[in-house]
Amino acid sequence: MFDLELCYLPATEAIRRFKARKLSPVEVMRAVIARAETVDRKINAFPITFYERALDQARQAETRYAKSGGRPRPLDGLPIAIKDEALIKGERVTFGSLIYKDYIAEETNPSIDRILKAGGIMHARSTAPEFSCAPYTHSRIWGVTRTPWNLDYSCGGSSGGSGASLAAGAFERQRPWYATAALRPKL
Repeated sequence: MFDLELCYLPATEAIRRFKARKLSPVEVMRAVIARAETVDRKINAFPITFYERALDQARQAETRYAKSGGRPRPLDGLPIAIKDEALIKGERVTFGSLIYKDYIAEETNPSIDRILKAGGIMHARSTAPEFSCAPYTHSRIWGVTRTPWNLDYSCGGSSGGSGASLAAGAFERQRPWYATAALRPKL
């Protein structure tokens, strides 16, 4: 099982606890991965995952936090899902399209590069409609991404996988309004 509170913990609070050595990036990553494995069967938000690598990177972040006088990076140890349209050198990116189902990026998008260099740990790619050009999240390569609020519906727009996984507690971000326990989706 996993600690659902860790799945909805604000990024700023996680970093504060990491620095105080009251929480480990590995604990957070394990909770987020366990939650993702539980809810993604229903919502279909993570077509590509990097769980083992993410856990290895979380262990490395934990080591940096544990060192006296260590210098963790600003986002060190935070789980990050990156949309399946963002280029990351050496990684598969499909743009939600069968045309690019085996495409490996040759460069990294500058904003993603900054997140990764700051210590964010990509544990999954999130779904997007083909070329991020639809008001709903569906593609022939990945299928329909469902909203955790009502599995009969798709999450809207090009960031539907991100929205669905965030609402379901499958990756860390700033605390959204629905992170209050009473308002969370019941998956």
